[in-house]
Amino acid sequence: MIVQCQNCQTKFRLDESKIPAAGSWVRCGKCQDVFQVLPPAPPQAPAPAAAAEQDQTLELDRGTPRQARAAEEAADFGLDVDAPRPRGKAQPQARGRGRGFKIIFWLLAIILLLVIVAAGGLVTLDRLGLSPKLVDRFRTVPGFSLLLSSAGAGKAAKPAAEAEYQGLLLNQVRGYFRVNQAAGRLFIIQGLVENQGQQERAAVMVRGRLTDSQGQVARQEVVYAGQAFNPDELQQMPLAEMLARLNKPEAPDGGKLAIKPGATLPFMIVFANLPTNLAEFTAEVVGSEAAAPPPAGR
Repeated sequence: MIVQCQNCQTKFRLDESKIPAAGSWVRCGKCQDVFQVLPPAPPQAPAPAAAAEQDQTLELDRGTPRQARAAEEAADFGLDVDAPRPRGKAQPQARGRGRGFKIIFWLLAIILLLVIVAAGGLVTLDRLGLSPKLVDRFRTVPGFSLLLSSAGAGKAAKPAAEAEYQGLLLNQVRGYFRVNQAAGRLFIIQGLVENQGQQERAAVMVRGRLTDSQGQVARQEVVYAGQAFNPDELQQMPLAEMLARLNKPEAPDGGKLAIKPGATLPFMIVFANLPTNLAEFTAEVVGSEAAAPPPAGR
């Protein structure tokens, strides 16, 4: 008997003696689709008029059996009789495409998650002032430049408008070298912090950065404004003592270093153990706090 696949319409020759009366499940040898085949109905003697019509039809369509036989021989891939009954209509090709789509989707999702985590880590390092060399590599990357603060570059300090922080601006900023008797060659960033706000500020923090010839941040220091040294102190004072004073928000006598509105406060940043390829420096205000109001009655 001739069996036609319900999926790819390919015709096969099948021994009808292998098909039980209840039918059998077979697998297409071409597209692997599984479908049910029922045994042919027992032949019945046709009526004389019907037999005459059948003879006429066969005589008019003599080419049809030969064409069907040629198609059967050309597509004789074979059938798997008694194949397991299918549980659904899903085809192997459709399942393969769905699995590939899921793999691509999850790969893209993982990559996007890693990018978000990396961007968050860089922003955190930038806000805390940690790993400046690593953070500076991403400042010019499209997208990251909007998230990260500007590192700045130039042989002079940032303009006053760019260094503003809580109404505090940097003025008269300059950089120069000095030689200390114990620490050797030092680089000094010096200037004034001006309070253009409406509130007295205290514990003003200024950050200085040294950039090498390749544009990378080689050194950075954060100090409290209000501490400064004269030329003799820069030459003779031990480096550890200078750094200890620069890291205190109070004056040497214990008084609070604050800037009233419209007033200025000097600052000085000292760098030692200098790299050999220094090219530029920057300075900026990175923190301050409101000065406590005076007690009532004074």
